[in-house]
Amino acid sequence: MRRKSRTEWLLRAAAILLLLPFTASLVATAEPAAVSMPQWRAGLTEINEGWAEHDGDDMAWARTGFDDSAWKTVDIEDIGVAPPGWRWYRCHVHVGRENGNVSLLIEAGEGTYELYVNGQRIPGSSIVSAFAVSRPVERVFDLSDNQGDFQIALRTHVPPNYTEYNFPLVLSVTLGKPTVIEYERQSLESDRLYAVAPAVAINLLLVLAGIAVLALYTTQRTEREYLFLGLFLLSLGVPNAIWHLQQAGVVCSSANMLLADPAQYFACILQIEFTFAFARRRVSRPWRVYEWVVLLPLLAVVPVWLGLLPLDTYDLVEAFSTLPTAFMPVLLFLWYRRGNREAGWLILPSLLPTATGALYDLGLTASTLGWKRFDFLIEPLQIGPIPVQTNDAGDLVFLLAIGFVMFFRFTRVSREQARSAAELDAAREIQRRLVPAILPAVAGYQIETAYLPAQEVGGDFYQVLTQANGLTLVVVGDVSGKGLKAAMTGTLAIGALRALSAEGLGPGLLLARLNQEMLRSQDGGFTTCLCAQISASGLVLVANAGHLSPYRNGEEIELDAGLPLGIAPVAGYAETAIQLVPGQMLTLLSDGVLEARDAAGELFGFERMQAISGESAETIAQRAQQFGQEDDITVLTLEYRGIEAPRG
Repeated sequence: MRRKSRTEWLLRAAAILLLLPFTASLVATAEPAAVSMPQWRAGLTEINEGWAEHDGDDMAWARTGFDDSAWKTVDIEDIGVAPPGWRWYRCHVHVGRENGNVSLLIEAGEGTYELYVNGQRIPGSSIVSAFAVSRPVERVFDLSDNQGDFQIALRTHVPPNYTEYNFPLVLSVTLGKPTVIEYERQSLESDRLYAVAPAVAINLLLVLAGIAVLALYTTQRTEREYLFLGLFLLSLGVPNAIWHLQQAGVVCSSANMLLADPAQYFACILQIEFTFAFARRRVSRPWRVYEWVVLLPLLAVVPVWLGLLPLDTYDLVEAFSTLPTAFMPVLLFLWYRRGNREAGWLILPSLLPTATGALYDLGLTASTLGWKRFDFLIEPLQIGPIPVQTNDAGDLVFLLAIGFVMFFRFTRVSREQARSAAELDAAREIQRRLVPAILPAVAGYQIETAYLPAQEVGGDFYQVLTQANGLTLVVVGDVSGKGLKAAMTGTLAIGALRALSAEGLGPGLLLARLNQEMLRSQDGGFTTCLCAQISASGLVLVANAGHLSPYRNGEEIELDAGLPLGIAPVAGYAETAIQLVPGQMLTLLSDGVLEARDAAGELFGFERMQAISGESAETIAQRAQQFGQEDDITVLTLEYRGIEAPRG
């Protein structure tokens, strides 16, 4: 064999050196390649490249010696939207023994992966149910190993609801010294939370304002606009806050899909109810139908959750179903033109969230259709260093504007309520004079009365007046209307009654004269009145001015019903004579007894009244009240006991 020269040896050595890279690549295809990092940049380095990917789930893929050379190689941070289902990712990293004490920072979907290093599962990560997953957040794992050689495997499972929000599976994987890695985690966490902090703060203000308005409603329960506004602010603030917290990874994605999304449809209903209540109008039939129709998209929430309906399609349904509420400002403008001045106050405040919401929906729809030129509509506004979403900015300005509007509304209503309360107190004071606390004793009769006022002051009155001729007048009346005016009219009627009774007039003539007095003194309205003149012999003369007929021992007495007082200048009132014998009772009452109404809307009525007309005044009044009082209840009973013969 020919001896090789020194020159040949040199040539062969050079050829071997040139072929070493190629040979190394061949070896890499035959077995897992190790990513070596002999030098650290600022104490950490990203290891996003060179990952092997494979669909499916097999726990054997976590082993160190597993051959993944046939797997697809990917850059793990460039996967894009996380594909649904089970997948494994593997990467072999060699850092050398001198760098054995390191930490791994993974920014990946919370609840979508498990980490295995050198075949062992590392605590701190887990695959959870679809209800608990959230967008990528930062997790740090300790990889202390004296050898500095790591076979890293990620077992992942992505549910459909995670994919529907276009979340990536992994944002980055970083290896480095523990202290530096912790600083990097804190920096990424701050960036993630800072991005949504302004939006969450704005929506927290909406929630607090909603609670304040609901508290205000408890002080003015007649003002239903406070109820609907408070609920509307909550329906804006809570879902939007959940949405932004989901984007920050603070809450799981299911909270937005199953809670926040449905709430916005109720927000549409509450906005309609608030607008109509503020304008003092009843919700019209078309809007009432829409309130039911707008709830239909709720049926699509579960299919979207299960991945059966694309989120883009659902976004279009959502945008178009909530579109009619954008016409609320137009409706307010029409009411304003028709004379409702307060409706004009609400035009601009209601326009703000409607306009910004419509612009956001337009941008979202355009993005769904691929019209990228409208993406600026869904991009946050940059106010200095603070990013603010367009719709959040609109909600904030709406909150400030509606605050001014409701302040003036509350001030005006408070003044009106204070004036009404003063009038009510005055009316109650007057009403106490309409029903005497002590009745005079009447020879031969036992008189009982029961008076149960309703919440609103009415005009019921009764009087027992002794005449100079030895007879006694018993009068029961009811003034039309409520409040201070009715109480004042009742006072005028009693004053005239007392003056006329001193003249010794009979019931018919007294009512005729009283009618003249009421026409001269009262301004509108009328008064019903039943006047009975009783004598010691049991003879009772009765005249009726449009009042309810009396009852005698359970039977209604037929009377000529004259006109109520204060209607016609000339009115005659016939007298009816009733002879009572000892033990018989005459019952006089107001219409508050007959008009008592139960929960089903049924009136107490004549039949029930006749059945209990022989009971005591207190019993009759309590029965009517328990049935369902709506008006003042007045009952007066006259039981004739006769005159004892003088002892001889």
